[in-house]
Amino acid sequence: MTSQTNESALPPEWRREGSELLWQRSYGPWLVTVTCLTVAPFFGPSDLSIRLNVGGTLEEIDRSMSEALETDGIPASLLRQIPFAEIKAQARAALSAEADWVMNEPWPVPARCRSEVDYALLVAELVRMRATGTTAPQGELAARLGIGKATMSERVKRARELGLWDGKQLTNRATVLLTEWKNERKEQ
Repeated sequence: MTSQTNESALPPEWRREGSELLWQRSYGPWLVTVTCLTVAPFFGPSDLSIRLNVGGTLEEIDRSMSEALETDGIPASLLRQIPFAEIKAQARAALSAEADWVMNEPWPVPARCRSEVDYALLVAELVRMRATGTTAPQGELAARLGIGKATMSERVKRARELGLWDGKQLTNRATVLLTEWKNERKEQ
């Protein structure tokens, strides 16, 4: 997937952060955030969070805290208000419009990592494997490449040092490298 969804093409409550598309809306004192990973093998949301979002002037803080205290935490009525089907449809539209790599297909990780692109391919494949339910992606990928688990750990560590992986997801730098790599392949 490309790393640069045109921000103006995104629906109003959406924004991009690195390899994630985020939808956010405030419901009184509650902030609802839905996360869609651009490197996942599917186009729908992968995370939903609701948190207390109190801030602003003293008057706004007092009003928000009063609302939160009245509901004694996250109200069930809030869960019914979240337009999840609409969110999912918007995510699917935004992500499928930019998709040019079949995410069910493994990333072509080279047996040896020599360049930053090689390391970006490595961590992209680990993210894909984890998203598809692989419980030990590093071990499985090491076996697929014919290398030891210690070597795989060192490569993941190096990807992190290169700023391609933050320990949970690909960084914006990694998605830019992958986009450039995919564009070069298209031109060939």
